[in-house]
Amino acid sequence: FIVPIRDKEMNVLPGITILDCGHKMGLNGVDNGIITFDSVEIPYENMLDRFAQVSDAGEFESPIPSDNRRFFTMLGTLVGGRIGIPRSALAAAKTGLTIAIKYSDKRRQFGPETAPEVPVLNYRMHQRRLMPYLANAYALHFGLQYLTKRFMHRSEDDMQEIEALAAGMKAYVTWNTRDTLQECREACGGKGYLSENRIGDLKADTEIYTTFEGDNTVLMQLTAKNRLGEFRKQFGEMNVSTIFNYVLGQAKTAIAEKNPFATRNTDESHLKDAQFHLDAFTYREKEITASAARRFKKLVDDGLDTFDAANVMHPHMLQIADAYLDRVFLEQFSAAVAETSDEALKEVLNYKTKVY
Repeated sequence: FIVPIRDKEMNVLPGITILDCGHKMGLNGVDNGIITFDSVEIPYENMLDRFAQVSDAGEFESPIPSDNRRFFTMLGTLVGGRIGIPRSALAAAKTGLTIAIKYSDKRRQFGPETAPEVPVLNYRMHQRRLMPYLANAYALHFGLQYLTKRFMHRSEDDMQEIEALAAGMKAYVTWNTRDTLQECREACGGKGYLSENRIGDLKADTEIYTTFEGDNTVLMQLTAKNRLGEFRKQFGEMNVSTIFNYVLGQAKTAIAEKNPFATRNTDESHLKDAQFHLDAFTYREKEITASAARRFKKLVDDGLDTFDAANVMHPHMLQIADAYLDRVFLEQFSAAVAETSDEALKEVLNYKTKVY
């Protein structure tokens, strides 16, 4: 509904109370507030009825007959928000990394007795603190590009998968931003604590990203539920144990040539091979999903209702979502590198895919 809350003189209308949320950890330029309504009547013509209407006789009507399709059609705006939030979060992570890496390249500390002090970035441990997050930033950048393009060119049939992917990426990226900025702050020492260096503001403003547009843990459960649903569709009414054994067998066969656990191949070129990495991520995703399906079926067979079984399964379901998103991000990162024509840039990006 469209609900007027003030008159033409901007006075609050009767029955309506407007309050400010108060000072927050960050984003204080955003005017978050509370509105309450007490016996406020809303005219019928104020109803937003693009996807559903109520007739004069009080009957519900909709041009979209399927309840499921109507629900996901109306979720379109929410999905857009879940794409915008991680893009904003990733921008903050990139900024923090730029500040921390540039600072550590200039900040000198210790060195050989007869030589000048060396940049902090020269220390392997410092590289291990920051470079994995830099690799993450590239992987997440290309993954979010992929999601954005799919959303912009979506069809109704794609919406459930896009909604699940957006939910998962929102959680994955905002958690990564939280961890990235914390590591950047610590890697800059006391300088990272100074407001003039911006990391504190970046941390404060992005902290809320892990819970608005949906709590991250709940969103990951949504993603996992979608993956289990897709898993079930692929195999129809097959026995879950049969499905598990089939998928495991297929996955092991597909990866056997490049799986060091199967072939005992510990050659450096093999272990650093990009296709091996992607095969391994795919294998992991399939195995975790199949094992979760089998476990869920057993819980239900043992007498738990589906609600309680899902409650027991939540930690396992988060692993499904993690494995799925790990694979998608690596897949899109690798695809972007393959399309890069600048050979010098391609070499650097290839290295970053390996770090990821």
